[in-house]
Amino acid sequence: MHDYDIQTTFNDLAHTFEEFKKLNEERLSHLENKHMDTYDFQSKMERLQEAMDQAELRLKKMEAHNFRPPVEITTDSICQHTHAFLDYVRKGTETSLHNYETKSLSVGSDRDGGYLVPSGLHDRLYATLTETSVMRCLAHVREISTSALEMLIDKDSADVGWIAETAEREETRTPELAKIRIPVHEMYARPRATQKLLDDAHLNVEEWLSQKIAQKMATLENAAFLRGDGDNKPKGILDYETTSKEHWSWGRLEEIKTGVDGAFHGGHAAETLLMLFYALKPAYLPGASWLMSRHTQGLLRTLKDPDNHQYLWQPPLAGMSNPTLLGYPVIICDDMPSLVPNTASKSILFGNFKEGYQIVDRTGIHVLRDPYSSKPYVEFYTTRRVGGDVLNFEALKVLNFAA
Repeated sequence: MHDYDIQTTFNDLAHTFEEFKKLNEERLSHLENKHMDTYDFQSKMERLQEAMDQAELRLKKMEAHNFRPPVEITTDSICQHTHAFLDYVRKGTETSLHNYETKSLSVGSDRDGGYLVPSGLHDRLYATLTETSVMRCLAHVREISTSALEMLIDKDSADVGWIAETAEREETRTPELAKIRIPVHEMYARPRATQKLLDDAHLNVEEWLSQKIAQKMATLENAAFLRGDGDNKPKGILDYETTSKEHWSWGRLEEIKTGVDGAFHGGHAAETLLMLFYALKPAYLPGASWLMSRHTQGLLRTLKDPDNHQYLWQPPLAGMSNPTLLGYPVIICDDMPSLVPNTASKSILFGNFKEGYQIVDRTGIHVLRDPYSSKPYVEFYTTRRVGGDVLNFEALKVLNFAA
């Protein structure tokens, strides 16, 4: 049960944004007249920004709740396997696991360093990962059963042309192919509990374990998808070299520089954002979005179109689940670098992340119960394998706050 329904939340957000605009207009007017109470205006702006953030967060939670998939299959066979796994988690009983490991526990065995979790808990873990990890909601996700995803992609398109019926057909250029290999890397978590807690019949062990594991892993992997160096972790978007359009080549990301470290240049913020917007090819605009930290979004909320003086940032109204900038969704991710005065940072990404970035999951999550290493606690050494890399260097653009 939610404290607010969707319509009420939209109305609250619209009202707060109108107050925000009114206060900002008053602030600009006082600045022009060179008299204002800076502290009073700043504190009011911060309160309104916090109110908008809270309303957006409520919308996110309601959207995630509405689209959350079912996490348990209620057949007798699956329930037996689930009960067997829960016996293992609570008591360390392995006999029942060996009896049922051929179906929902599939390939679980001691040689794998633990047991594969049953389907219900597996789905619950991935549902929590998807809710928590911003990049999983944006990028393309694929599940594999090998150690790496290998695929060929077109770096450009094939040439075609018009021809008369009897004219000679000249050879056309074929597309240049690039081989992409995205390996999966092991990540782990070691949540622990007392045996007394595990013996508590009122404790939902599945929910407790999934929350402990998924939240830690989602935080770690999301940072890697953006800033990972590819060394025993996914290769992040911001780890790639960025360059201007004139020097762009496959394997680099195109950037637009603001001209000032840690800020926009003068009053040219709107023009700079438009340059980044138009740098993306029209083919990638359907499904495109902005990615930035909450701090950076706070700055963009005050920006106006220089021609018609309309705010570039708009709240998530009329059924939208996210605020928009120049008509495209703004996704908040605090793993993105925040703006720091006089410090260069690549703080805004724009593009089609589903076309541009590939996340790879190795099938299966393993859990090993360890009651010995940290007595009196029982540890659950949990491992899974995940990888990620840029798939299409044309589909993503970077705004570099640098001179």
